[in-house]
Amino acid sequence: MYNILKRDGIGLLKRRDSRENAFIIIFESFFLNAPADQLIKLSTNFSDLEFDSYSSNLVFGVLKHRDLLNKKIEIYLKNWEIKRISQVLLAILEISFYEILFVEDVDGPVSINEAVELSKKYFGGDGPAFVNGVLGNFLKSI
Repeated sequence: MYNILKRDGIGLLKRRDSRENAFIIIFESFFLNAPADQLIKLSTNFSDLEFDSYSSNLVFGVLKHRDLLNKKIEIYLKNWEIKRISQVLLAILEISFYEILFVEDVDGPVSINEAVELSKKYFGGDGPAFVNGVLGNFLKSI
């Protein structure tokens, strides 16, 4: 697994920053057909993205479990097909579904809040409400 540890002067990246950096790579993966370690390496070489073990684990985990995650996401879409969802919103949903399903120390409502914040920043409009609705329905079911 590819790990680049960067420090913010106090400790590792804040989880919010880790999620955002992982989101950027996961979004890029829709366009670049490359393994997770190469995507991370490209991003760290050609941008100012920083990765810690959490962001790296998110990228590897989402890409490894993408088919399962997308099947789960599709279950909770109301009157939508997954192929109609913006890739920005899909990448955000994949991260949150992955965290809720596979990361033990992440609280579901925290993951949802972070997903909504990412959708505000990178999508806007009705995106945050859509993300909140899909994730809220998923969390209620488990």
